[in-house]
Amino acid sequence: VDRALAAYGGARDARTGAYIGGARADAALATYARDDTRDARATKRATNGLAFARSVDATARDLAGFGARNAVVALGIECSETFLRYWLACAQCGACAAPLNGRWDAAEAAEAARDAGAEVVILDDAHDARWSKAGFRDVGIVVFDASPEEGSGDEDEGWTKAYGRRADDACAMCYTSGTSGSPKAVMLSHGSVCAATRAKLEVVGYDAGDTYLHVAPLYHVGGLSSAHATLAAGANHVFVNKFDPDLVLRIIVDEGVTAFIAVPAMMRELVDSRGGDTVFPTVRKILVGAGRLTDELYNSIRHVFPNAKVTMAYGMTETTSSVTFLSPEDARFELDADSTFAGNAAPGVEVKTDAEGQLLIRGSSLMLGYVGVDRTETFDADGWFATGDLGAVGEARGEETGSRVWLRGRAKEMIKSGGENVSPEEVERILNKHANVEASVVIGAPHTKWGEAVVAIVKLRATASDTEAEHRTALRDWCAKSELARFKIPKCFVFTEDLRSNAMGKLMRDATYRANVLAIEHAVSRVR
Repeated sequence: VDRALAAYGGARDARTGAYIGGARADAALATYARDDTRDARATKRATNGLAFARSVDATARDLAGFGARNAVVALGIECSETFLRYWLACAQCGACAAPLNGRWDAAEAAEAARDAGAEVVILDDAHDARWSKAGFRDVGIVVFDASPEEGSGDEDEGWTKAYGRRADDACAMCYTSGTSGSPKAVMLSHGSVCAATRAKLEVVGYDAGDTYLHVAPLYHVGGLSSAHATLAAGANHVFVNKFDPDLVLRIIVDEGVTAFIAVPAMMRELVDSRGGDTVFPTVRKILVGAGRLTDELYNSIRHVFPNAKVTMAYGMTETTSSVTFLSPEDARFELDADSTFAGNAAPGVEVKTDAEGQLLIRGSSLMLGYVGVDRTETFDADGWFATGDLGAVGEARGEETGSRVWLRGRAKEMIKSGGENVSPEEVERILNKHANVEASVVIGAPHTKWGEAVVAIVKLRATASDTEAEHRTALRDWCAKSELARFKIPKCFVFTEDLRSNAMGKLMRDATYRANVLAIEHAVSRVR
């Protein structure tokens, strides 16, 4: 926060205490807001770097003024300059910010705020309409309106020096994406956010010449981590409150966007939504997380964004975003048939495996712990965190700065079929390469003979025209020709339009299973 405010706001005036302008005082921060009407034109509101730095400072004073210092402050604010201002102001005044997932319903949001120990909730108009203040007040939380303008800053000028922020002080509570169960509140420190910022600056290379588009939601750790990195770089910022591929592509042209982060599902929509042979040459940096790019999608991205350096990342909320980075063109993708190369460990991150092959992580970007869970239940005596992911680790070679890491899937998602282990991710990678498959989720369904039957839940491309029986045969043959072991080939296929994903577009295995459970049970009942 201090580095960002120094970049945009510069030094303080000795008499008034106000920022007088830094190297990026002229940086632009623009917010595009669109309502839920699909064809509504987005409205734009803009400010500059100096005004933003001053507004963060004034808002922090207001937060401290109504008792938020050292408290947990939950944020229900759209992706906007307003969210980023309140987020930074919380850190500036010593509060711990807890961003709330905008896709939750009112009861889930109130429960999450209560579980995080929030004393204050700040809502913008959109979230107030979605959730209402009453639900939070019912659980004893004070609610304030988020102001789109800067605060009054009515407090003594020496207040910022009264709070000494340390690297191991908590600054945020971010919720996990819930892909492997119920979301958990993760405590992040000032030090872990700074470490993740340094890693992204070094690997992705954000700089003051960038115009960064906030496509990822800011209540997600990936969006927040990249926001900090681009703030530290002194970049211009453009916010969009809802992901719409047509709107995003228009903003890229209108604002000269050079950088953004996304997930594969978003990239697919952007590629498919562009008109004709249109390309977007201003984009130079794309960071992709929460899933892997297929060769076909990567080649399409290279065509649509011809000047972009594409970087893929593997990470999680518990590590303040990225654990490893790699280029999609890296030739070291496979260690063996069951593994996928995830890249080299990020700067400051150590990775090893335990006796069961589970990846363990230690480093400066690691969380303080889960809210309400004793640290000894999460970390071992030497500070290693068990990720729940199976994989392998190799030594760095040549000019590489971090260990080589391979992934084999989630330990608890491993399918046990006929006494053999089947990685759902391995089967999904094969299926997703088929020309007629848009996306797939592979699960293990209970079966009396096999223990678990391997089931593929498949969403076909709109261009796929064969019958379901023909698709089943074609996909089985495809898996066999791809040298997938016979016991790993799905015993049944369920075709659906209902693949459930989280806010970042990452497919959710449990939710997809529940949404299609009747069709799955019917298909499995016919397996011999």
